[in-house]
Amino acid sequence: MQCFKRCVLAFLLMLAGAGVVVLAGALAIPGWLTRSDAPEAAIAIVVLGGDPTRGLEAAELYRAGYAKRVFITAPIRARWEQRLDKLGIFSPRQEDLTRAVLTAGGVPDSAIELLGGGLISTAGEAGRIGLKLGGAPGTVLVVTSPFHVARSRLIVGAELPRERVRVIGSRFEPFPERWWSDQEAARDVVLETVKIAFFVAGGRF
Repeated sequence: MQCFKRCVLAFLLMLAGAGVVVLAGALAIPGWLTRSDAPEAAIAIVVLGGDPTRGLEAAELYRAGYAKRVFITAPIRARWEQRLDKLGIFSPRQEDLTRAVLTAGGVPDSAIELLGGGLISTAGEAGRIGLKLGGAPGTVLVVTSPFHVARSRLIVGAELPRERVRVIGSRFEPFPERWWSDQEAARDVVLETVKIAFFVAGGRF
């Protein structure tokens, strides 16, 4: 009986310890995933594919004089978008929306350049950025969503070893501290954590 009680007590202590670890992780994740770099003078601003409102942050950086060029990427069309294309039903392309946001924010169209098309991942975007810059030394400002900052820093930094990569999470996409109580934020945190582990393990798309 004493052995049983000790085993139960040990099990409960292990559960409590695991709960503390999980709670600490839940509190730390927002800072770990979303920690932005401070902007500095750069050879270019790059807006990664995703939420077109990322262009609002890029426009502010451009107006502040951090760079004279803004690159945008064209992600592959989602399968539902491709089905609409086949039906002849118009749906705006993500890169067109991002360009529209940039111009609405004061970036002249002549300063915006599209980097490729049909890109399927952040790794693909990073590769295209590397080809465009050709290893030229300097700083690159990468604009993305807050939850995507940590992974972008890993992936783009690996592709641009000669450049100083500064990743900035858009302030126009607020990320809730109680991320587990927000369905969209919780999904983003879980997916980003898995994708980071996949990349660190050598996975690429």
